[in-house]
Amino acid sequence: MYDLHNKLIDDLPLNEGVSVLTHNKDGLLALEKPIGLMSHPNTYRDNKKSILTADYDLEEQCYKWINSAGSLNCVWLINRLDSPTSGIILLGLNSAISDSIKIEFASRNVSKVYYAIVREKPRRPTGTWEDRLLKDIRNGKQVVKKAKIVKAKTRYKALQSPIGGFPVTLMKLMPLTGRTHQLRIQCQKHGVPIVGDRSYGHFPFNREVVAHTKIKRMLLHAAETHVHYSYKGHVRDFSAISELPPEFKEVLDYRPGRKSSRTVPNDGSVQLTRRFKS
Repeated sequence: MYDLHNKLIDDLPLNEGVSVLTHNKDGLLALEKPIGLMSHPNTYRDNKKSILTADYDLEEQCYKWINSAGSLNCVWLINRLDSPTSGIILLGLNSAISDSIKIEFASRNVSKVYYAIVREKPRRPTGTWEDRLLKDIRNGKQVVKKAKIVKAKTRYKALQSPIGGFPVTLMKLMPLTGRTHQLRIQCQKHGVPIVGDRSYGHFPFNREVVAHTKIKRMLLHAAETHVHYSYKGHVRDFSAISELPPEFKEVLDYRPGRKSSRTVPNDGSVQLTRRFKS
């Protein structure tokens, strides 16, 4: 079975910038998604801007394509990231492991860590945000029911605020619920909007950051995912880690009068992630 999984992974039609982080013998797979790509296309065949350049079955929540041998391949999407968010996204190489991990997500047994650069500082350096958010119930793009209230809960920790640069803070965000745009909305509600967020951000400040650094992305990254689960009589632990993108270090290191460098070495981002892992 492991060899079959390896063959399927080798045959994955990964879109540009998508890479495999890790996988295990059960068929649980972690990909790294760059900004700008969707977790899945919104129509059956609109796959040019999704993580895999393959057809997507919205009902079954899986990608499907014909491999070089003429056989049908399928992989199941387990969780999602917004298009402007980078980082870890999970897929199942079979429906059974996908269903198993989705149960863990629904039971809140999956630990996820995000890093964000936000404008200003939170009122307290560490704590938990608990909010009631409004959520529309949708069927595709059509709103079925408006303004359903859902609870959102996130633990946070302020890690670094540079001196002499932008008034920003690097934050570690650990969502305890999984609501649409949860981290983006909660950061805005608590006075620390995520830099580069075009929906919930501080737009004049976003433009200032772009003017000085040329960085136009939203600075939110899904950096760690940990799952403890039971599958076919065995208890497993699965972990995936994605290093912080270099744009984070560049914004934190910005000082007036210093030239912006878009060629930050990868070891800088690695050191940054490891330093703030606690």
